[in-house]
Amino acid sequence: MPTYQISVMLTKLQPLCIVVMLLLVVPGCTTPQKTDVTEENMTPEVELPDRLNLVASTAGRDIDRGEQLDIIADADGENTLILWVSTGCSGCHDWTEMIAGAMLDGNISNDTRIISVHRYPSFESRDEVIEVYASENSSTQSLWPVLIPGDGQPAIDMATGQDTDYDYTVAFANPATPSFTMIDGDGKTVWKNKTYWANQTLLSEAMELLES
Repeated sequence: MPTYQISVMLTKLQPLCIVVMLLLVVPGCTTPQKTDVTEENMTPEVELPDRLNLVASTAGRDIDRGEQLDIIADADGENTLILWVSTGCSGCHDWTEMIAGAMLDGNISNDTRIISVHRYPSFESRDEVIEVYASENSSTQSLWPVLIPGDGQPAIDMATGQDTDYDYTVAFANPATPSFTMIDGDGKTVWKNKTYWANQTLLSEAMELLES
C-alpha cells in the first residue's frame, strides 16, 4: 500500500482512537454509577431532637379519637408504635392487613397503641389516604388512628415545646415506607424497623416492646 494512503488512513482513525482512549480512562463518565439513595439517607445535616411529638389531623372516624390527635397527650405515658405509610405502598398494605387481621382475631387488643402516619403529603392527597386506610370498603382499613399531617407541617421538640424548624418527616429522620418508629411516653424513639413485608415474628416482637 502506498505511503500516502497509509497516512490518510491514520489521519481518519485518529479521532476514533482518542474516543477509545477516553472511554478506557474515564469509565465513570459513560457507565451509570450505583448510588445507595434511601429515604433515610436524604435526611439533611441537622441536629434532630431526642424527643418528639406530632399533633396532626386525623381521618375523622370515631376510631381516630377526634379530628386532631396529639400523639404524646393521647399516649398518657405509654409507648406508641407509629406505622409510616403511603397510599401506593404494597408493604404498607401488607402490614396494615396483618395487624388488622390480628385485631379481628383477638390476638391484638383494639386498645393497642398503634398509629398510622401518612408519609408523603406533598404528592398524595388526604382523600387518597382516607380511601386506602380509613374506608370501610378498603381491605387495608386501619382499625386504629390514621394521622394525615399537612405538607411541611413541623413536629414538636419535646425539650422546648416548640415546633421544629423543619417538617415532621425530617424530624423523624425521613422514615421509609413502610417502617415502624416506637416512641415512649416522653417522645423518645426506643425502637425502629423498616422490614418491607409483614412478618409475624417481627410483629410479635413489636407488641412485646410496645407493652413493656
